[in-house]
Amino acid sequence: MRVIAGKAKGRVLVAPEGLNTRPIMAKMKEALFSMWQFDIYGANFLDLFAGSGSMGIEAISRGAKRAVFVEMDRNAIEVIKKNIKTCNFADEAEVYQDDVFARIKWFQKTGQKFDIIYLDPPFTVESIFVPVMEALDEADILAQDGCIAIRSLKEKEMPEEFKNLYKYKKKVYGISAIHFYRAYED
Repeated sequence: MRVIAGKAKGRVLVAPEGLNTRPIMAKMKEALFSMWQFDIYGANFLDLFAGSGSMGIEAISRGAKRAVFVEMDRNAIEVIKKNIKTCNFADEAEVYQDDVFARIKWFQKTGQKFDIIYLDPPFTVESIFVPVMEALDEADILAQDGCIAIRSLKEKEMPEEFKNLYKYKKKVYGISAIHFYRAYED
C-alpha cells in the first residue's frame, strides 16, 4: 500500500495486522481523490474508522490542511502514527483512539467542521452504518458544501436521506460501494 500522489507520493504505508481492517484498494482511493481533486486543497479531512490512516494521509499528501484520524483499535492507532511519521505529516495530523460516536459528539461540542468526512465502518457490524450516519447528521460537523463518503459492501442499502443529509451518488468498486452525502442548504 502506497501514497498515490502529492507530497508523499510513493511512500509505503503499513496496514494493521489481522482481519479487523480492510485497506482500501488503490483503484478506489484514486477514484475518490479524483472526485475530490478541486475540494481537497486546504480542506479539513476527517477519517473515521481510520484503519491504517491511508485515506487521511492521502488527503494531506494532496494538500489538505489537516486530517483527523479516529480509530478504536490500539494496534491500528500505532500503525496510523507510524504511517504519519513515515510521511512527515505530524504537523497536519491529529490522531484519536476513541469510539467514533463519542468523538463525533466531541467535534460537535468543540464546534469543529470538516470539508470531507470519510467513513469505513467494519462490514461485519451491519448495525453501525445507519446510526453513525444519523450521528453525523445530528452533530452538524460537515462544513458548508462538504461531502460525506461512507464505504460499505455493494449490496448494502443506505438511506437516500437523513434529516439534514441527502445521498447524491453511489459508486461501486469490486465488492465495495461508496455512498456520497451532502447537507441540504439552509
